[in-house]
Amino acid sequence: MMKSAGPDRITRGDATAVFEAFGNGGRAVLQHSRGAQAAPADDFGTRGSIRPFSGSPWDGATFRADDWHVILIADFEGGDRSFSRQDAERIMQGLTVSFSLDGNPLETTRTAIRRFLDPTPFGLDVAYYFQQGRIMAPTDLTVGQHRLEVDISDSAGQQNFHDAITFTIDAG
Repeated sequence: MMKSAGPDRITRGDATAVFEAFGNGGRAVLQHSRGAQAAPADDFGTRGSIRPFSGSPWDGATFRADDWHVILIADFEGGDRSFSRQDAERIMQGLTVSFSLDGNPLETTRTAIRRFLDPTPFGLDVAYYFQQGRIMAPTDLTVGQHRLEVDISDSAGQQNFHDAITFTIDAG
């Protein structure tokens, strides 16, 4: 969670829910509620997510050392009504997602490919997604500033995406 004075702590369950449910149930709850409290979605880090997008609310953010976090990125693939799950799987299975934290490779896992339930705001009729990342216990991130990088390459080894952020873990 980005630093706040509130007593609420982000639990392992909160971080796991963001990792597993953001693109379907979590997003639906978030869109139909005025707040992300208890929603399995990440409202710009308020439920423990750290996403490597420069210029985003995560870039330069401060998080609490005693919270659980999830470092992650999502990939969405979609198109018109003819876009199928097989189309998405063919594209997504060819992607390699690599994270580094403070210059060291970060081992991650990938969720199953799932139907994205609200593709229309992105100009799509049908979409599928996966998330890749790592759930971080409070002891996994030391107090201080960190640099998080991500690279995504396609099946031909061509880098399709690179981004990086810095964030701070605060003992307070």
